[in-house]
Amino acid sequence: MNTFNDLVLFAYSEPDYAEAESFHKMINSNRELSIEYRTILRVKSYLNKLKVGPSESVIKNILGYSRALSVSKSKNAGNISLLLN
Repeated sequence: MNTFNDLVLFAYSEPDYAEAESFHKMINSNRELSIEYRTILRVKSYLNKLKVGPSESVIKNILGYSRALSVSKSKNAGNISLLLN
């Protein structure tokens, strides 16, 4: 393991104990790898804390649309959708 990609893969994987021990020894014996690995872990932690979802305006638009939409069944024409203003 000596590339940035290897460090990222290790940070996001769940290796068995022997493999993890080997990676940790390699990381701890190389200052540059250790700094990069700690940085990856900080970024990983930050990304895990981010809440990804729709904005407040998108939620309001969807709820407004759902309140304005009226769907009725008709015997002859099937479903009729009306968007009320």
